[in-house]
Amino acid sequence: MRPFLKIVAVVGMLFAGVAAGAYTLTRYPSLVSARYTLTLATGPVGSDGQKVLAAFIRDLSAEHPLVHLVPVPTDSLSQSAKSLTDGRVDLAVVRSDDEAAAHGRTIFVLRQDGVAVLLPPEAKIENVSELAGKKLALARGFDPGLLKVFTAFYGLPASDLIEMPPAEFGPALKAKRVAAALVTGPIGPGPIPDAFASIRKSFKSRPSYLDIAEADAIVARWPAYQSVEIKQGTYGGTPTEPAETINTVAVRILLVSRASLPDRVAGELTRLLMTTKAKLAATLPAAAQMEAPDTERSSLLPVHPGTLAYLNGEQESLLDQTVNFYWLAVMVFAILAPLVGWIASRSRLRRSNEARAKLRRVVELVRLAQVGSAEQLAAADAELEGMMDWLFERLAAGDIQRDDFQLMERIISQLRVTIEKRLGDLAAAEATPKSRLKQGLT
Repeated sequence: MRPFLKIVAVVGMLFAGVAAGAYTLTRYPSLVSARYTLTLATGPVGSDGQKVLAAFIRDLSAEHPLVHLVPVPTDSLSQSAKSLTDGRVDLAVVRSDDEAAAHGRTIFVLRQDGVAVLLPPEAKIENVSELAGKKLALARGFDPGLLKVFTAFYGLPASDLIEMPPAEFGPALKAKRVAAALVTGPIGPGPIPDAFASIRKSFKSRPSYLDIAEADAIVARWPAYQSVEIKQGTYGGTPTEPAETINTVAVRILLVSRASLPDRVAGELTRLLMTTKAKLAATLPAAAQMEAPDTERSSLLPVHPGTLAYLNGEQESLLDQTVNFYWLAVMVFAILAPLVGWIASRSRLRRSNEARAKLRRVVELVRLAQVGSAEQLAAADAELEGMMDWLFERLAAGDIQRDDFQLMERIISQLRVTIEKRLGDLAAAEATPKSRLKQGLT
């Protein structure tokens, strides 16, 4: 095989090996390594979401599963999203209204932050649209995305919103400085039931929640949000609150991965979140709000295929993945083996053709040795010397057998002897007339 063809074959096999290794590392990491390390942008330190994920990571470290998470705290959820889109992390806590949620793949829903409209006891307002033109208390830290959507839909001007701590809702409503109070928070323990308790303390009577009947219409206009229900009795109490199920609009806080995260790893993450949720909720009530994403493939935000496979019971087992890997290896070998064989056969055919051409040329030189001129014979001798060099090179490279080399070497040597004798005869024949001419002159 020529050096060039050898290089091509070696490079091709190395490339195939690297490609197969890279595919295995990305698609089937469990076949190569016992751990798969992922970086996770958790959001601000001290937030409920960061606490839940920190506890989740601690539990994972204790169990030594396939996945190992490395937390990366950020100043805000928007910074977490940017870290994901810039490729600095593998996973991030992201709002559903952030473009990073659309570019990545959803693994899990960590919580839903909804809007609550609280009314004083015995208020006559029955629809949110009736709040237009009235002063409204706005809880400090109100979600900016939800505020923009809520006020834009109902046409509530910013001048009618009075920002204050939830603890001041009760006195402000009792003094009729505001007609209602707006607060956002998780659909569970948090700012919403705390604001409710503050109003009840001031009035010594239960306030009420205002149903957002147009929640579906809001979501139809801004699909990044979701229409949700706060179920009757969600916040507990005696009697339980809310007294009946109410509709509202929420932004989802999601655990989102890069799109290239292997399916097996995404499925394993989903499994671990599902199995540790109850354990986390025992110490962190915020963990109870975690839930699996919607498995409908028509969902606006794409769910990771590995998560879908796990939730739908379609995830491949490690044995199946191993079998698939070996089948892939067999297929690669089945493709490469004929290719290498074809290259080798072409190389052998080229060498065979070259040897036959040399042999035909030797036959031509044999004929030339009988009738050629001195100049032709000298050129033929030089050509035969080049053939001998070629023979030695092929023998050293292992391209010809020793017996074939010896046969060709004998033929060429004999032919060179014949040419040398023929050149001697021609020289002698040329010298004889000159000698006779010289004798005649004498």
